[in-house]
Amino acid sequence: NGPKVNTAGGKAFADFMVAPEPQGVIKTFGADKYGQPLFVPIAGQREGQVGAKP
Repeated sequence: NGPKVNTAGGKAFADFMVAPEPQGVIKTFGADKYGQPLFVPIAGQREGQVGAKP
């Protein structure tokens, strides 16, 4: 952590990105234009679960 690191702001952003509403946006982002989403919401999954087929 350097003197210009905004630790509280970084944590707030990370907490926001894994909340249900932003994860819903991530799940559908780009689907209307490209026919499939551009990103995959993986918040809450463990490393071994990421990319695993259900």
